[in-house]
Amino acid sequence: MLHDGYAHLLSQNADDFSFYTQLLNFICSILFILGIIGNMLGLLIFSSSRRSWQISSVYTCLATCSSITNLLCLIRYSSILYSATRYPIHHLVQNNWWACKIYEFSFSFRVISAWITLFWMFERLMCVSSKLRYIFNRWNSSNVKFIIPLMIITLILCGVVGLPIYMFQPQIFIGKMMNGTMMKTKRYCGISPNASVRWQNYFEQVGFGQNHYTVRCLFSELIPAGTIILINTYIIYYLRTYRRFHRTLEYNSSRNLSRTTTSWMNIVLILHSSLFLSSLLSHIVGHFMNLEAHETWWVSLAVVISCSLNFYLYCLSGKAFRSEIRRFVQRFEMQLFYH
Repeated sequence: MLHDGYAHLLSQNADDFSFYTQLLNFICSILFILGIIGNMLGLLIFSSSRRSWQISSVYTCLATCSSITNLLCLIRYSSILYSATRYPIHHLVQNNWWACKIYEFSFSFRVISAWITLFWMFERLMCVSSKLRYIFNRWNSSNVKFIIPLMIITLILCGVVGLPIYMFQPQIFIGKMMNGTMMKTKRYCGISPNASVRWQNYFEQVGFGQNHYTVRCLFSELIPAGTIILINTYIIYYLRTYRRFHRTLEYNSSRNLSRTTTSWMNIVLILHSSLFLSSLLSHIVGHFMNLEAHETWWVSLAVVISCSLNFYLYCLSGKAFRSEIRRFVQRFEMQLFYH
């Protein structure tokens, strides 16, 4: 049975001259250009921000990794959404063993991006929660602050992406036409026919239960969406309470500088996670309209939007982030013209 996402957007034969296709291609092209420029700038600014490194090296590493995964997701979903690149990809995936494996692996970009966002938010949650800091300091967690997230992401990827990469390969779907006399064949990337019936049912069942569909939905959409809502709510509540409490207090210049840097770091993360949450929610809503929503056009467009506009939202977040951009440009000019 042909249950895989390739039966949807990737295999659709759209009219290149139709208004819908041209509009979608135009939007995709604009978002792709904005996304490449914005994520590259974000990557350079976060990785070169001395204040961010001094306050939290974990925050800066996660922000840098987020920009990288955004770039990978942008390339993956834009290639599917844009009609001129969709057809060659579909041809490769349905006919080549290696292309089928690579395409399945490319879904890991979205899963990694979701969990990097969660770890990024958890790092900020530890900064605003004294109880969490106390617990993790007792466990001496600084020695394993990078090992634990890597282990969690690896385990999740093995369950969500690893099994399809190992078991999927190009297949031929043979079905009868409506009159029952003609046969229709269609190539797709799916589970090997040599797999046991149990494994075939695990991958082909669409609906919540003991199957791959449920595992994929939980770890790529439902758990990240719920966690982002909870942590964002707490961080926003803390920031409002913190500002009211310290509004009447006096601070020296160094304390003000540190507080301002921490504030824009929190705001940047809230904006990033909110935009990422909107794409997750569109994904979840899509499942109510189409059970296999992972490759529908509106989900791909929502992912492209969330991966493209982060940097520009950061610029609108306040003067602090724009000041970081100016400092980056000044350092770049000094290295370019005086060295």
